Amino acid sequence: MKGRRVVALLMSTLLVGTLLGGCQKDEGTVEEKPTQTTEGEGNAQTEPAPEGDKPYEGQTLQLAHNFLDSTMDGFQAQFTAFEEKYGCKVEVELLAENADEAESVLLTRAATGNLPDIFCASSGAKLQEFAPADNIYDISGEAFVDRLTDEFIEIVDGENGEVYGVPLRPSNVAGVFYNKKVYEELKLEIPTTWEEFLNNCQVIKDSTDKAPVVGAYDGAAGRQILFLSQYYYVVQENPDFAEQYTNKEITLSESPAYMRGLQKLYDLNEKGYLNSDPLSTSFDDSAIMLTEGTAVHTFSRTNIVGTIENVAPDKVEDIGFFPLPDESSDVQGVAIWLPQCWCISQSSENKELALLLFDFLVSDEGIAAYCEGTNPTGAFAVKGSQLPEDVSTVVKDAQEWANQASTPVMEYSCDIKGSNLSTILSMVGTGELTPEKGVEEIEADNAIDAQQKGIAGW
Repeated sequence: MKGRRVVALLMSTLLVGTLLGGCQKDEGTVEEKPTQTTEGEGNAQTEPAPEGDKPYEGQTLQLAHNFLDSTMDGFQAQFTAFEEKYGCKVEVELLAENADEAESVLLTRAATGNLPDIFCASSGAKLQEFAPADNIYDISGEAFVDRLTDEFIEIVDGENGEVYGVPLRPSNVAGVFYNKKVYEELKLEIPTTWEEFLNNCQVIKDSTDKAPVVGAYDGAAGRQILFLSQYYYVVQENPDFAEQYTNKEITLSESPAYMRGLQKLYDLNEKGYLNSDPLSTSFDDSAIMLTEGTAVHTFSRTNIVGTIENVAPDKVEDIGFFPLPDESSDVQGVAIWLPQCWCISQSSENKELALLLFDFLVSDEGIAAYCEGTNPTGAFAVKGSQLPEDVSTVVKDAQEWANQASTPVMEYSCDIKGSNLSTILSMVGTGELTPEKGVEEIEADNAIDAQQKGIAGW
């Protein structure tokens, strides 16, 4: 694992909702953070331009993001390589670590024409919150756009063929991460149905003092991963579900697969399979408990591997992956989170240099620099790119599932997502709400969101 950097954090508090998506990371305090430069950081091992042949010497790009995990090391390696090659500077403003708080700051700045040259944004339906036609520079005419995968372009495009961003980092695959050593000790088989998974949890509960499942419900992401991952099975049941729901042609409770997602959350608490205090357990805590073997399973995305490589690099190969099981062993697959995007502000006075950085980021050289800074935990949305050979086994296994049976989570194709979803799910996951009552709360919350966004029929 590449070295982490110490970052000083300062920022003023904002009150926002608890959505999952966009520049993703769990809740945190909104703090004003100092501008950082990448000078002297990273080790991208790229060939610098000859001395005296750096046409952007003295120019500076202002860039904002909110990633303070190992992803930041990949970014810094890319920016350093770019600086060395072209003689410019990339000044990085670190936003609030919480995704929604960071996005709220950027949306406020967009409304006042005060966006940095480049900023991170949600891809998919949530990108529309930035009113991209007014605030984001269209890059569709640039040659480097041809390198992007069609799947990615579909989540950053406009109504008239505009393209509003390039991938910020690799995709993430969601599923069940488990401690392989405990499975070996208890002679457990990889479950292919939810019933088999619950049976494994019961064996663990009866035979050990370990938590069968660690619920990381301290943050919005941890409360939602299992439930949002269920969308793979929703799509298998009804491929048009997102469109029909957006058009108010179907309710959530009419989908048995959707309801099973809530039931799974409820099952874990009802049967006593969770750790003792999930509401106080963070994402980092879940990674530590999994590697220590004090818990055996957790529901997460592959970005947990980056945390494991940081806190327990010698335990990475002790962790395995399998898809969230459902009703049938014949139907298995995973949900994926496609990459967020880097966008260029319409008001930027450095568009030429910003486009050059975008060209670099999606080049072989730029991807190599990212991998030099940190180990990727998913596939790049760039045609022909490959995961490094030394990537961990658990990431390879997860990506193999993504390649053969996967679907992006619902928020990429449906803009309706109430601000209280993570709170409602935590209440279902701790037994405060039944699945039936939970879906009623989600429906009411979503209706408010759809009406505020002016979606037809709501």
